[in-house]
Amino acid sequence: METDSRGNIWIREALTPRMIVLFIILAFAAGLCIRLGYWQLERATSRGADRVIAQHEERLGEPAQPLHEVLGLQTTMTADEYARPVYVTGRFADQLRVVDRSVGGENADLILTQLVLTEGPDKGGNVPVVRGWVPAGEDLPPAPTGTQTVFGYLSGPEDSIGGLTETTALSISAAELVNAWGSPILSGYIVQFTVAAAPSAIANGSAIDISQRQEISDGVRHAPPPKPVEDGGFNLQNAAYAIEWVIFAGFALFIWFRILRGAVMRRREDELLEQWADEFAGANSSQDATR
Repeated sequence: METDSRGNIWIREALTPRMIVLFIILAFAAGLCIRLGYWQLERATSRGADRVIAQHEERLGEPAQPLHEVLGLQTTMTADEYARPVYVTGRFADQLRVVDRSVGGENADLILTQLVLTEGPDKGGNVPVVRGWVPAGEDLPPAPTGTQTVFGYLSGPEDSIGGLTETTALSISAAELVNAWGSPILSGYIVQFTVAAAPSAIANGSAIDISQRQEISDGVRHAPPPKPVEDGGFNLQNAAYAIEWVIFAGFALFIWFRILRGAVMRRREDELLEQWADEFAGANSSQDATR
């Protein structure tokens, strides 16, 4: 019975007009804090993604370095080498059509060409080069003849899914291409673009500014540069703000509970005082009757 009485006090106090109005106000404030916390969480993700994209764009705009200074053949590519602009000199050999691709929403075939290096420490090795793309099914333009200096972005290897023939490929996988072209071979591949560069700079192995790019001719369109390896990121400052807003929401509800607890305690004290007063009055009445 005492437990029920205590429970009834909590319910009665919670259902008073004053506590109901206070609960609505504080619940609204808590909901607003949660919404602001969610907004900060969205900003944390968005700003993190913006940071990743900005860093990736900055990397794409770096001066082109000789390939052997960035990544040697038969060496595993890491995030540090991915998407870096490089250049390398060699002669084009075999050419493959990489099918089932899409560029800008258009069905496309990539032009994958074997570049046999003629200079540098990896001379004689093979580098897969995506020279560009053509609409799906269109004839591939022949590869340029003679010694060529290729400028492009390093891109990571794709998963080996088989299907490699003498003319077509389903993926750009060094694990498959090495069987056709031999080793040593670049673990990834180069996405080519053209650049106006002084022959002396190439001969000296200098870093070359790639801000002035040119369209690839002979009907070959630029292949898009490598995408950021991360889909997104996380901004810790905004994430901390999100946590703070959630804490504020919990604090608003805690305030209501403390006010309710205080009201219940006062109600209990009043009821106990009334009970003691009744008992004291009853005792006095009994003594008067005895007299």
